[in-house]
Amino acid sequence: MSLGVVVIKLSELSQLERLPNSGAVDPRLLRDTEIGRTRAVLLPGMNARTVDGSDAREWFRERFNHVLAEISLGGESFAETLYGLLGPYHAIHRCPNPDCNATDLATPPPTTTGMCDQCGITLHTSDVLRIHEQFVEQQSSEECHARVMETLEILALANSLRHLAETDSGLDALRNTAFVMDGQLAAMGTIAVLARAMRDELRRIQCLLADAHPGAQIVVLSGVKSGPFVRHAEEIDRDPTPNRRIPPNRYWMPDNTYIRENIVPGQSSVSKPWGHVTHFGRPLVLKTPNGQRLVLNIAQPEVDPPLTDHPPPLSLGDAIATAAPLGVGTDQFLALRRAHRWASIPLKAGEDLIQSLLR
Repeated sequence: MSLGVVVIKLSELSQLERLPNSGAVDPRLLRDTEIGRTRAVLLPGMNARTVDGSDAREWFRERFNHVLAEISLGGESFAETLYGLLGPYHAIHRCPNPDCNATDLATPPPTTTGMCDQCGITLHTSDVLRIHEQFVEQQSSEECHARVMETLEILALANSLRHLAETDSGLDALRNTAFVMDGQLAAMGTIAVLARAMRDELRRIQCLLADAHPGAQIVVLSGVKSGPFVRHAEEIDRDPTPNRRIPPNRYWMPDNTYIRENIVPGQSSVSKPWGHVTHFGRPLVLKTPNGQRLVLNIAQPEVDPPLTDHPPPLSLGDAIATAAPLGVGTDQFLALRRAHRWASIPLKAGEDLIQSLLR
């Protein structure tokens, strides 16, 4: 799997000529407005074994922890970012040894290992995410690797933000930079612990930014390509003519009542509000001035969940101003297209990319 990171200079992008119908720009000129890097990660599947006899699950645990320890976009490693997000008191829910019943084990700090008192198995920092539990005999490891990809994307965001928030020059860069992720601003399954951690971290960094630059807002958003919100936006924008019901230059943020009644019904009458546990952003449907329809998530660090029960985020204006010029083609988000392009190139990402924001 590959993690692509790209910095797009909106001031230069806005000067490029666009095609009248699609809003697309010349790819050759587009490359001059961006700086990109990628990092390839190799992890074992279910049929893998090591020469010393370790099974696939154990090899995966060791390899995943090693990957987190060696990757950095700025300053600390991803493993240190994970430990910083969850804190030293967030325990490993249960022993990674499937034959052991031990629970609430101490998470070892990065660069160290721990040990289960009952069975003696080695514990790693990454065990706190419990992704190894997705390894099931005679089943595909696709779900496990998908959780790894989601984790890397979230940690890439947190790693960059934490690094920039450490210095005055970094905080200055934060107020002039929008951070865009692929997919929802969410953490599902065993890694759902990262959702609350990210909400807390975004609030901490927002406080630092506001202290240094009163009135400045951290801007974190994502582009959603599929799922119930995308389908619903398509449906309501269909009649009487496709892509004409939502006027250009308009946005819509559904609240929890609308979401539960029309988009993602609750599993019972006492279901938690949408996204209460899994999301650190809320949905936004945007029709750009050029008529491109985008489904986004936008972070709102100034309020507590459920986010969809609050007024619009303070960063909404900046988020829309960032997203609108990135709407190209047929309801496509340029930031994701370029990140995917960089992810397909076998280069090694380092902290030089984030350092470029300081210059």
